[in-house]
Amino acid sequence: MGITLREWSQQWLEVYVKPVAKPSGYEHYYDNMYKHILPKLGDMPLESLTTAVVQHFLNEESLQGNLRTGGALSAKSIKNMRVVLDVCCKRAVADGMMPANPVAATVYTHCRSKKHNIMSDSDQKVLEKWLFSDLSLNNAGIILALYSGMRLGEVCAARWGNYDAMSGTLHITQTVRRVMVDPEAEYGKRTELIFSSAKSDASERDLYLPEVLQGLLTVQYQRFESLFKRTPNADDFIIYNTVGGVMDPDHLSSYWGDVLDGLGLPHVRFHDIRHTFATRAIEQGIDVATVAGLLGHADVTTTTHYYVHPRDASMRKAMAAVAPVGAVTHAWQNTRLFAPKSAEEKVPEAARRVHRRRKHIAECG
Repeated sequence: MGITLREWSQQWLEVYVKPVAKPSGYEHYYDNMYKHILPKLGDMPLESLTTAVVQHFLNEESLQGNLRTGGALSAKSIKNMRVVLDVCCKRAVADGMMPANPVAATVYTHCRSKKHNIMSDSDQKVLEKWLFSDLSLNNAGIILALYSGMRLGEVCAARWGNYDAMSGTLHITQTVRRVMVDPEAEYGKRTELIFSSAKSDASERDLYLPEVLQGLLTVQYQRFESLFKRTPNADDFIIYNTVGGVMDPDHLSSYWGDVLDGLGLPHVRFHDIRHTFATRAIEQGIDVATVAGLLGHADVTTTTHYYVHPRDASMRKAMAAVAPVGAVTHAWQNTRLFAPKSAEEKVPEAARRVHRRRKHIAECG
């Protein structure tokens, strides 16, 4: 019997994925392979993996592959799973481990564009009142995200060495994320906070902070001095924890959910703060290209497609602006409030004449 998918995938992950992928990317491949693919297909020899076998697997996962509920998986999850298996099998073919890639001919449901949530004006006002009434270490991180559009990992990775207080400029260079490093290790040692370069070249950018954020950073700087009895150095974090170290993104995200629950606000993800920032900026008349630059998008279409969404208030205002072309001031003042006595009263006189002529022709015919 030839090499199994499990044996090959271990080699593929270690030799072809781990050396070149970011930690978060490696975690994505690893999780899909070990949580979904290998439990079902891992013991099969590579030569036994046919398109029919893979298609059956994808179909089953789409119906009952949710590890938490036992129910269906989203189309995006199935697509991601298929991509991982496809890349794995392509490499196996290239290395002469299997004759053909069985994944290429499989089919799947294409993903619908996901609607992102944003905070309403009223909800944001409630949130802001709370944040500024209790400027805790955690709240400082939320405020920085709320008025900058920074990603969660960027907020937690920002250092004093990246900030020019004279110009109020923050240079975004890094992100941080908690990733799985050893699933077999004892609890508490399976994950680590991993720093990596900005998501893309466009993600490395300068942000000219508004006055409210420059004030926040001044408070953070002075608070650091007061708490830790020293001046922050270039490597210290702008958003820090109770011992002056990096704020764990998972902790801040969890705290964000607790804040929403405590304030009785609808649940939106921490990342939706970013969507809210982008939408607010567009509504204030900032051009899309500038917003794309603020968010660190390489392509403006990403900004318009994924981050900028018309809200009910905006659509209501737009529809109200569509007025009649002619002069019809107080158009409904003289409108009859009761139905006309006959059908002919519903149309102008000229139309009535046409109607009577057609009726006469029909009766004569």
